[in-house]
Amino acid sequence: MLLSASGQDVSESEVTDEEVVTAAEALGEELAAAKESSSDYAFTTMVMQCNEAIGDETGVDYGSVCGADDDGCC
Repeated sequence: MLLSASGQDVSESEVTDEEVVTAAEALGEELAAAKESSSDYAFTTMVMQCNEAIGDETGVDYGSVCGADDDGCC
């Protein structure tokens, strides 16, 4: 499942840069697979939900950095 919780409380654990990159790569691979098997509407909705979840976790408005309609990001 995309953006599944790891069960760890980030505030209680140190997350390394390598772990972040690994998670981002896995998410990218899952999004690429979903793009192939989903309608444009379903995929765009999924990307928007991912952007919101990333923003909630990081405090960064990821959607403004990489919009759902920006083919260069996904």
